[in-house]
Amino acid sequence: MKDSAEIAETPAYNCPICHDTGWEEVKNGNYVAMRECSCGYMQRQRIAGKLKFASIPKEFEGHTVDNFQTDCYSSQGGRELALMAKTIAKKYVEQFSEIQESGKGLYFYSSVKGSGKTRLAVSIANDIIQEKMISAKFATTIQILDQIKATWGGASKNEETEQKLIHDIVSVPVLVIDDIGVEGVKDWINERFYNILNGRMIEKKITIFTSNCKIEELKFDDRIINRIVKMALPVQFPNESIRTAIARKENSELLDRLLGK
Repeated sequence: MKDSAEIAETPAYNCPICHDTGWEEVKNGNYVAMRECSCGYMQRQRIAGKLKFASIPKEFEGHTVDNFQTDCYSSQGGRELALMAKTIAKKYVEQFSEIQESGKGLYFYSSVKGSGKTRLAVSIANDIIQEKMISAKFATTIQILDQIKATWGGASKNEETEQKLIHDIVSVPVLVIDDIGVEGVKDWINERFYNILNGRMIEKKITIFTSNCKIEELKFDDRIINRIVKMALPVQFPNESIRTAIARKENSELLDRLLGK
């Protein structure tokens, strides 16, 4: 019988079968084969890797379409628009396998910042990663442009680096481009975005946009506008900021907790 010292030294595993390695032994006659353990450890590791690759802002980690709230909008019209956007997003995830073949994404827009469009776009990406095991990437337009500019230096090696960066952006299966339309109007910006969006359109890669303006109000040239129209279904969000309302609610809940209410 093991004494208390031996028991204390025995490591505690979440899974007694694979000992948290993700692999279990399966006897096959005189041979022993290995297979993924039914505890799902390897699947969770793959999802964690895809979530890390996605660069989802910490603010939106764990958010899903199901837990997107629509009752925080002050007006009836705002709640109805938000509910319609949520319904579209939910059906989009459910039917993603069929939709993916068409390459058709979504374009969430509202003239007001903090309306919840980024929150819902990222929720779709989170759901696709976890439910469909498909890689996604989140980036603001400013981040994309900064990454491109960081490759510049005049040498041929740097030029190849820019090409590789654009290739990587084009090839990711699902791309969330946040805040498109806030960047300045410059020829080089038009050219880079044309290359990115044209490549993704040709490859039928899913792109989800968020913006503070309608597609036709974007300051890009017609080539880019036409491609966004082709690539994404416009979905209107309420022209109402819920960021402040949510912050006030969180502050109130924290205050009650600190005061023991």
